[in-house]
Amino acid sequence: MASSSVPSLMKDEEPRNWAELPSELTFSILNRLGAIDILENAQKVCTSWRRVTKDPLMWRKIDMHYLGDMRSMIYDFESMCRQAVDRSQGGLVEIDIWHFGTDDLLNYIADRIL
Repeated sequence: MASSSVPSLMKDEEPRNWAELPSELTFSILNRLGAIDILENAQKVCTSWRRVTKDPLMWRKIDMHYLGDMRSMIYDFESMCRQAVDRSQGGLVEIDIWHFGTDDLLNYIADRIL
């Protein structure tokens, strides 16, 4: 019988509430996600996660690289990129955009960081 790599809860142990994590720890966890995952999923989890995702420090580096099939996606990547750039509030130091960059988008980004 194979053992599970995820430990089960002890009888007296209650499940953890991820919304109660210190904001620094939540920031560290969410900072490992790409911008698409943050904008489409993580910010919708709870109020505390949304607050962390609104912090301009979260958006100093923006990764808009999506590894899936772009044609099957219904996302407006350019709009999402603009939203991420706006959240950086001028603190953007690095951005990776793949497959959807336009001159208008590049001008938008440049206008926000200069």
